[in-house]
Amino acid sequence: MYALNRSQIIGYLTEDPEVRQTPSGQTVGDLNVMTKQIFINASGQKQSGTAYHNVVVWRGLADIASRFLKKGSQVFIAGRIQTDEWEDQNTGQKRYKTRIVADDMILLDPKVPHSPLSADSKLAGGLNQAEIIGNVTRDPELRQTPNGDSVVSFGVATNYSWKDRMGQQQEKTEFHNVVAWGDLAQSISDTVKKGRKVYIVGRLQTRSWETPDGGKRYTTEIVTDRALALGVHDEELGTPEMGAKTSVSFSEPASAKNVIPENPTAVPAINYESEIRPEDLPF
Repeated sequence: MYALNRSQIIGYLTEDPEVRQTPSGQTVGDLNVMTKQIFINASGQKQSGTAYHNVVVWRGLADIASRFLKKGSQVFIAGRIQTDEWEDQNTGQKRYKTRIVADDMILLDPKVPHSPLSADSKLAGGLNQAEIIGNVTRDPELRQTPNGDSVVSFGVATNYSWKDRMGQQQEKTEFHNVVAWGDLAQSISDTVKKGRKVYIVGRLQTRSWETPDGGKRYTTEIVTDRALALGVHDEELGTPEMGAKTSVSFSEPASAKNVIPENPTAVPAINYESEIRPEDLPF
């Protein structure tokens, strides 16, 4: 295994599952899941945030979703992040949609409902976590928001391999948009370059903007609060043997983690198109 692509969420369905049969007879379902999290904004105040996730469940998980889940159900989902691409038949432009393809699903609703928790309880909220290990596809681009916050954006590629129904090995490259804020953004800008392998931990966020012609566009990104530069030897241990794996951390101090601007959608314009091809990736 030479790449990691993992997402875990705990949240509530915003509508009933949509389950159908593929032409080949497989059961597939679409879930829309809402997660809530609490973070510290740039002013040092607690702020709650809501994220919406598209989840795909196949076969047995789709059957379970059809039988036991409904709008308002609480679930745990673990899977991989996948971005689908297609061409708009009206404009001819490329469109993208990022989803979580579920590998595991746990139903969390009790038989007898529990008493609700207060909004400020340390046990309230949900889970929204993404982890990837992959290669950086372009040099990080550092920018400043109008209120002076530093933000960096870059792409990371991960590979996913599987065997198709004919037993043939298949492989697909996923391209992830990654965003970091504050001191972490500056550290990544100073350290990370195209081609470097990195470990990223953060949360999935989908934001939207309006094009000059009035159209609506969406992008899903990993807002990271911790990153590791991989493949760098530790001076205390000396030069590693060929193939050994060590890492250097450039994560933020604990006091700065999860600090993002008060308006997380006010991100400078970012070009997420990668000029790198899957066959050019060094793994």
